[in-house]
Amino acid sequence: MSRGESWVTNARIAPLVCLLAAWTSASPAAEPAGFLQMVAVAPDTGAADSAPGPRWTIFLDGLIDAGSADRLMRFIEQRGVTHAAVYLNSPGGSLVGAMALGRVLRQHRFETVVGARNATTGDLMTGVCYSACPFAFAGGTRRQLEGGSVLGVHRAENRTPVPDEAGFQQHVAHDTRFYLAEMGVDERVTEIMAQVPHGGIRLLSLDEAEQLRLVTDP
Repeated sequence: MSRGESWVTNARIAPLVCLLAAWTSASPAAEPAGFLQMVAVAPDTGAADSAPGPRWTIFLDGLIDAGSADRLMRFIEQRGVTHAAVYLNSPGGSLVGAMALGRVLRQHRFETVVGARNATTGDLMTGVCYSACPFAFAGGTRRQLEGGSVLGVHRAENRTPVPDEAGFQQHVAHDTRFYLAEMGVDERVTEIMAQVPHGGIRLLSLDEAEQLRLVTDP
C-alpha cells in the first residue's frame, strides 16, 4: 500500500451508499449475494496465545446492512466463538449497521483485519474497507491490514434526500465522533470524511491510519 494520500473515483465506487437510515433486513437466505456474507475457518486449537478457547478466523465479505450485527451475533452464539480474527472486505453500506457491527466485535474483543480469502485456494489476499466499513473495522481490539489492503472514507449520504442536509451532516458528525472515541480512534476521521464528496473515496495511507489510531498493528 502506498504511504502517500490518494483519491479514487470510478464507476464502481461512486454508487456506494453510506446510509444512516435503517434498511429493511431480509432473512439471510433471502439476501442478495452482495450482502455481508460470513465464512468461518475451523478454529486453530494450537494457537499460541492466552485467550480463552480456540482462535477462529471469520471472513466478512460484501455490503454491510442494518442486519449485519445481528447475523454476526447469531453466528458467534451458534458456534460458541470466544476468540477470533475477523477479516473485512467490504465496499461499505449502512453506517449505523457498521457501527453496530463494530460494537459486537469490541464486545467480544475480536481482532480485525482488512483482507479477504480466496474461495478456491483458501489463501489470504488483499481486501478493501471503504465508506462505512472502517467503522466496523474500528471495533477490533487489534487492527491491521493484510498486505496491500486499503481503507477509504467519504461523506455519508442518506438513502433518500433529506430536507436539512446541514443538520443531517451535523448528526452524522456527532454520532461518528462519539463512536470513534468509544473505540479509541482519533475523531479526525470524521473531519476527513466530511471533506470527501460522496461519489469519491479518500484512501488513508498506512502512516495516516496509524496516526489516527485506526490501524494499531502495521
